[in-house]
Amino acid sequence: MAVGDFYKASQRALGSNRGAMDPSEEKKSKGIARSAGVDVEHLESVSVDEKPGRIRATNQKVKRHLRRFWCCYLIGGIVFLAIFLPLFFIYAIPAIAQRIVDDTSLPVYSANIIDPTPDTVTFSIDTALTVPAGLKVKTQPIALNLFNRAVKPMVTYLTVNLPSYTLDGHTKMHVTQADTKIQDMDQWVDALNTAVYNKNFTLSAKGSTVAHLGALKADLTLDKDIKLAGLDQLSGFSIPSARLVIPAEDDGTNLRGTAVLPNHSVVTFALGNVTLNLQSKDLVIGHALIQNVVLRPGNNTVDLSGRLEISTVLSNLGQILENSAEAIREGNIELSATGNQTIYNGQHIPYFERVLNNLTLTTRVSIMKLLLDTVQGFLSGNGASLLSHIGSMGNDLSNITNILGNSTS
Repeated sequence: MAVGDFYKASQRALGSNRGAMDPSEEKKSKGIARSAGVDVEHLESVSVDEKPGRIRATNQKVKRHLRRFWCCYLIGGIVFLAIFLPLFFIYAIPAIAQRIVDDTSLPVYSANIIDPTPDTVTFSIDTALTVPAGLKVKTQPIALNLFNRAVKPMVTYLTVNLPSYTLDGHTKMHVTQADTKIQDMDQWVDALNTAVYNKNFTLSAKGSTVAHLGALKADLTLDKDIKLAGLDQLSGFSIPSARLVIPAEDDGTNLRGTAVLPNHSVVTFALGNVTLNLQSKDLVIGHALIQNVVLRPGNNTVDLSGRLEISTVLSNLGQILENSAEAIREGNIELSATGNQTIYNGQHIPYFERVLNNLTLTTRVSIMKLLLDTVQGFLSGNGASLLSHIGSMGNDLSNITNILGNSTS
C-alpha cells in the first residue's frame, strides 16, 4: 500500500487506530464544531463501564454451578442439620430451660408447721413458679429438699414432695404433706432458731425434675434461696390484762390474764400447750400455761393461767422492786417469760422446747390495771366471805399465802 493511501485510510479509522488529522482538516473540523456550539478543546474520552456485564457473568457462573452441584449442597445441608439439631436439642434446649428456672423466683406466700410429733410434722406450703408467656411446661413430681446453705456438704432436714404441675405463666402451687419426717434434728432446730430469733431468714430448697416442653424434655434443677420474714423473737409480746385469783382455784391457779404473741412471719406454727416460767430478771416467781397455741401470722391473743408463788414474791420483794425500779416509776411492773415445756397431744415436742426454752419475752404490766382487775375478780367471786377473815390475818405471811392458795407446806 502506498504511503498516501495508508494516510487516507487512517483518517477514516475510528478510535485509537485513527491517525493524526491533516492540519487543514483539523481546522475545518473545529470550525464546524464551534458553529454547532461544541467546545472541542474540552471533549474527553469516555470509557465504557464493564461492571454490569461482569456481574451478569458471575451470576450465570453461580447458577450453572448450583445447577450442576445442587445435590451435593442438599446432602451437605442434611448432614449439617442431622449433626446440629440433636446437639441443639441435647444441649441448647436444656440450657435455656435451666436458665429460665434459675431466673425465676420461688416466693412463699404461706407455710404451716402443724400436728407436731417428736420426729415428724405436717408441712404445707403455698408458692408459685413463673415461666415466659406462651410457654407451657409440664413438670414431673419434685422432691424438694430443705437445708441450711451454710452447712457443707448439704444436709437435708425436711423433704417436701411437690406433685406434677403444668406451668403456664404465673402458676400457683400448694402442697400439704402429713407425717413429714425430720431427717436431721440438729439442722431442723438450727433452722427454727434462725426463723424465731431473726427479723429475716433464708429458706434454702433444692430439687431435680424432668420438664416436658411438648415432645421435648429437659432435666432441671431447682436450687433457690428464699428470703422470708422471721419472728424477730416475738417482739411486741405483751400481757394486756392480768389478775390474781383470790382464793386460788382447786388446781392452785391464782393468776389469769391474756397475752399477745406476735408472729411477723408467713409461717403458722402449731405449738400445743406451752408452759412458761414467770420471772423477775433471773428470779422465777411462778409459771403460766397457754393452751392449744397456734401461732398464726399477725398478733395472736391467747388466754393464760398460772400460779404465782406468793411466798417467793414476798420473801424477795426487795429484789423484785429493785429489778422493776424503772418500770415502777412509770406505774408498771416488769415481767419476763421463758419457755419451760411444749406438749402436743400429750407428747413433749423436743425441737420446740430447744428453741423456746432459750427465748426470753419481757413485758410491762400496769400495776393499777392489775390491782383493779384483781379487785373486780375478787368481788365477783368469794370476796365477800373472805373479807370477814382479813381482820384476823394479822401480819403472818403464812396466813396470806394460805388464803391465796400458795401454802409452802
